[in-house]
Amino acid sequence: MRQFNILSVLLLALAIGCNEPKKNTQEEDKEARLPAGAFPEYSGDLMIVPGKSIDKVFLGQDMVDVFKLLGNPSDGDAAMGKSWGIWYLRDSTDTKRGELSVYSSYKDSTMSSKDVKQIVVSATNYRTDKGLRIGVSLDEIKAVFPNVKKAAVYLNAVKKDSLIVYDAEEEGIAFDVRNKGDHFFTTAITVHPKKVSVNSTYLTIHPGWDKIQ
Repeated sequence: MRQFNILSVLLLALAIGCNEPKKNTQEEDKEARLPAGAFPEYSGDLMIVPGKSIDKVFLGQDMVDVFKLLGNPSDGDAAMGKSWGIWYLRDSTDTKRGELSVYSSYKDSTMSSKDVKQIVVSATNYRTDKGLRIGVSLDEIKAVFPNVKKAAVYLNAVKKDSLIVYDAEEEGIAFDVRNKGDHFFTTAITVHPKKVSVNSTYLTIHPGWDKIQ
């Protein structure tokens, strides 16, 4: 009788274990399907803080920590100890929703480590506390940053299109602006150190565009 009871308990425990719901399996599988360099599914607004950060990436952050946070870049460029890392932002269906780009260079003369110098985003769910995000008009930008100034002009000869960078240098934020039917709208937002021009980078982040001004 005692052996029967022990066997019954073991069988019951095994049955409970087999029927226990696997509540984390779907989340783990969902993130596993995303390619290297892609964010897991996100929802809600992610903050842009002028002169400081975009979401969890901040100016002065060690690039080792950035790679731990974001994984390997999807694309990039590098020269003379300076580099851009580009991460494609995707949702759970693997649909590209924009890009997050990080410009970095050596922290000091020891050239032993690099840190973040600029951050650029082109996804609509990133915004400032004043509601500026991708797609807003130039007038909306000027209403929040009245001292914003034209910093650079780029031309795409193939598309016969132009792109203008407006920089609120004192606040540490810049905007890529394009013209569509006499409507100027934002296509990317850059966070950089306050009182430092957005043009201070050695490499540009505008592939396919020629700087003419």
